[in-house]
Amino acid sequence: MLTSIILVTYNKLEYTQQCIESIRRHTTQGSFEIIAVDNGSSDGTQDWLEQQDDIRFIANADNAGFPRACNQGLEQAVGELLMLLNNDTLVTPRWLDGLKAALLSDPAIGAVGPVTNAASYLTSIPVPYQDGDAMESFAESFNHSDSSKWEERLKLIGYCLLMKREAYEKVGPLDERFGIGNYEDDDLSLRIWLAGYRLLLCNDTFIHHYGSVSFGENMKQFQELLHVNSDQFMSIWGFRPALALNIRTDLLGMVEGEFKQKNPLRVMEIGCGCGGTLLAIKYRFPGSELYGAERNEAAARIAGAVGITVFRSGRPNEWSIPDGTLDMVLIGDAHAYAALPQLMAAVTRKLRVGGWIAAGYANRQFYRYSNRIAEGEAVDASLLHTMNEAAAVMAGAGIGGLRPALALEPEAERDQEGIMTAALRDIETSDNERMASYFVLMGRRTTSIPAKQTRDEEAAERPEQEEQEEQEEQEEQEEQEQTETKSESAVVPPATAAGSRESSQQEASSDAAIKEQNDIAFTGERLVVNAEVKTQFRDVYDEHMVRYTAAARYVSSLHVLDAACGAGYGSRMLLESGAASVIGIDIDVETIRAAQRDYGKPGIVYMQGDVLRLPFADGTFDAVVSFETIEHVEDGYAWVRESARVLRSGGLLIVSTPNREVTNASNYWEEAPFNPHHQFEYSIGELLGDLLREYTIEALYGQNWIDDSQFAAMRWLRDTNQMTVDRDEQYRISSAGSELQPFHQFRSGKPMYIVAICRKRQGGA
Repeated sequence: MLTSIILVTYNKLEYTQQCIESIRRHTTQGSFEIIAVDNGSSDGTQDWLEQQDDIRFIANADNAGFPRACNQGLEQAVGELLMLLNNDTLVTPRWLDGLKAALLSDPAIGAVGPVTNAASYLTSIPVPYQDGDAMESFAESFNHSDSSKWEERLKLIGYCLLMKREAYEKVGPLDERFGIGNYEDDDLSLRIWLAGYRLLLCNDTFIHHYGSVSFGENMKQFQELLHVNSDQFMSIWGFRPALALNIRTDLLGMVEGEFKQKNPLRVMEIGCGCGGTLLAIKYRFPGSELYGAERNEAAARIAGAVGITVFRSGRPNEWSIPDGTLDMVLIGDAHAYAALPQLMAAVTRKLRVGGWIAAGYANRQFYRYSNRIAEGEAVDASLLHTMNEAAAVMAGAGIGGLRPALALEPEAERDQEGIMTAALRDIETSDNERMASYFVLMGRRTTSIPAKQTRDEEAAERPEQEEQEEQEEQEEQEEQEQTETKSESAVVPPATAAGSRESSQQEASSDAAIKEQNDIAFTGERLVVNAEVKTQFRDVYDEHMVRYTAAARYVSSLHVLDAACGAGYGSRMLLESGAASVIGIDIDVETIRAAQRDYGKPGIVYMQGDVLRLPFADGTFDAVVSFETIEHVEDGYAWVRESARVLRSGGLLIVSTPNREVTNASNYWEEAPFNPHHQFEYSIGELLGDLLREYTIEALYGQNWIDDSQFAAMRWLRDTNQMTVDRDEQYRISSAGSELQPFHQFRSGKPMYIVAICRKRQGGA
């Protein structure tokens, strides 16, 4: 079986000569071909390669980049097996035989790679040698095929990568968008997994690697290239390679430290990325059952491909894992669980009694964070915790024997991918907790879980149907206590029964949680809460407060997205009203910073983003609140569809928008509104038409109702038809201002604003 070895060169002739000589010495003649592709070397490399009778040579006039050069060689290869090999390597006795044994051991294996002395992603091992002869002797004793040392990996490093031709032809060539090189091997590895093949790291096969010969002389250029290609990778996959593909050696070490016997484990990692850490656990504990929670859809899809049972939600009540069955839970970024104690308790219940949990937190007492906060810099405090705060939440959730396991030092050594390599040490030996930017708390589920649960905690554990029935019963009881009998549906916002505009205004404006943003000017677009707005723009203020007050009635125990959250006051109102969590997203980064500063609180995350391209997995939220948003986007239905995507089946959408029949009555659909901030405005029928494509509509309300007799067009039409222009007083609609009024109450009237309560269809995608 012929192996085609693709060797890309760019100067450094002496390394190329050593590499090729090692191939000739340690590889069975007739079992391989060498195809050398040179990227415009100027040191005599091309002349030397042309003189080698056993090498097929491709000469490029300039540096075409590593991916492009590899593709050129692969296009010329005739072997059934294809090898990418860097010219700064020295192969060793039985190197190719060991790799082929692993690659051909199973039809599902698509590619394999060796271990070495110098490479990233935990592919390097300690070596004792100091010279070439000692290296040969070490490799001679090391290279003995052993299938127990074949480890599944998310990715293989391109310095030495052997793959089956069928796998290569199925996934296609290296992506040349990575230019000179870096991350093209990550990209190729993931495509191989998604094509249905597996990747193995052969811990029984060693070759020597000098490492970064081409880039080592200009480390600044190398770091810039890493940054550019990381952005390129992000644009292709939707996640950062250094994060989603990372192997958390700190958490991995904690698992190994507590489970000395290599028996199968049931392990859950929350925020598992593509599953690198869980695959490492699988290798160390064969037969383990692996579970992951990951909201990034692309990363979750890869984790599923590598054999992990993946949940797209971080909410334990949505995992099909029985309580009391997990041996260990890992949470690399546990700030959200510290902010929501009921979720931490729900996670704990998934553990068997005595099972372990390890949770990592960004340390609020880290001196750099403290200094930034003291200097008034905008820091998202909801992402930071002290050790005592985190420990209190975990202890309250039923985790005992807590101890600070590790600290992450800010000035630690990093590898080429920016991964900490010398960052971990026991906190007990740290001179000062302020020097640790990150800490991990570890503990065990105690024999007794606190019996008393909060309402939110109970809701997180109950089936959705039971929760829905209880919510409806509470709402029906509250409706019976209202002073008015009008009703639109099974659920009515409080403003509809308030009785007067004045009472609804007082209710909305009395919320003590809404501090004023007197340092921010109101431009007429994003509402801010300050003295000027309350006095000079009271009608606008009331309209917004009434909407959020109404929405707050629906969100108890729900995970909510406040889409186009603006100044952030509404997100805070929703959380204060009992939402389990709220994410506020807005397109403007400065607005988000101000929102975090003024309305940030554990349980709320403010982030910059586009509502047409939400960075969340399908079915992430229980409810989406979208007030005065849809008229600002290019395509209203695109936003309706995107909102439905991030909602679970049966999830709630509460949406408002101006009614073109009032605000721009003379305009056709395709004509720009008078408001320069709006892309378009809906009529009532147009809005309903788009909503009904994804949702059922449970209730429809209007704000600022206007009697039809007040419209000039209606008066002209009636006068033309010799009809009485004015309407009888007894039928005329009296202004109710900002108070939400159900559509069924009105005849011959139009609201200035439409508010729709919608439910995503059961079973919707």
